[in-house]
Amino acid sequence: MSNLRIIYNNVADDYSDLSMVSGVGATGYPLTFFTNDNKSKTWRSTNLSTQRIKVTWASAQSISGVALAYTNLIQGSTFSVTLYSAASGGTTLYSSGAISVGAGYSIPRGFTSIGAASFAYGGGANVAAFFGLTANVLRMEIELTSPSNPDNYIEIGRLIAGQYITTERDVAEGANVGFIDSTTSKRTSSGNYITDRGTISRSLDFNLNAFNASDKSILNNLFRSVGRSQPIYASIVPTGAINEDQLATQIYGKLDQDLVINYPYYQRYNASLRIVEL
Repeated sequence: MSNLRIIYNNVADDYSDLSMVSGVGATGYPLTFFTNDNKSKTWRSTNLSTQRIKVTWASAQSISGVALAYTNLIQGSTFSVTLYSAASGGTTLYSSGAISVGAGYSIPRGFTSIGAASFAYGGGANVAAFFGLTANVLRMEIELTSPSNPDNYIEIGRLIAGQYITTERDVAEGANVGFIDSTTSKRTSSGNYITDRGTISRSLDFNLNAFNASDKSILNNLFRSVGRSQPIYASIVPTGAINEDQLATQIYGKLDQDLVINYPYYQRYNASLRIVEL
């Protein structure tokens, strides 16, 4: 099994109840924004006390990955995922324990917060937990801490949960993690160089080389299911504690090119994927 992880069917959007177990959400920043892909629409706490969020489903789910996209979590923050067999009470099916965020980035120039205002300009972070497939899940609880956060609140833009897919063949060496800056500049007639600041987003490009028929089936199913229209969460360096490598190589976005599978020789295939951030 490779390090590649992709969640393309987000069961978090199929919740029957989404509520706070502990902590308090800020007015105007409801938990329902967890199902919105707009970066400016986020859930936000009112303080830095431990926040615990509950998601329940009317029918049992199978989950092997949970991600939080567009967050203001910084170095020293933690998050945990616990899965249960019932909407209330029940048996604990999986518990990640506290996963530490061991790295973070500076607040983008011109902003006073690493929260939603800066998400479109390079701010924020994505974090995720990947684990063995856990079936019969009727409740998920996510606990968040960020005791030294300069924003004085915790903010999350998107919740993603579901089964991840992976390939037997790992991502080839030479994967590219890029930044796309839409800033434009021009020289005026007076000689001044004027810059119109644009948004900054990320991209992830990688190849899969010499993979087998099983991996080909996985990629074909992925593209037939979501194409270029539906978002996915992808990671190429999934481990336990979150370090800078994980922050840089996890992305919530959409496939930005058609899937073309090359047949270099018998029962071996090549393909490339490009994902751009939402």
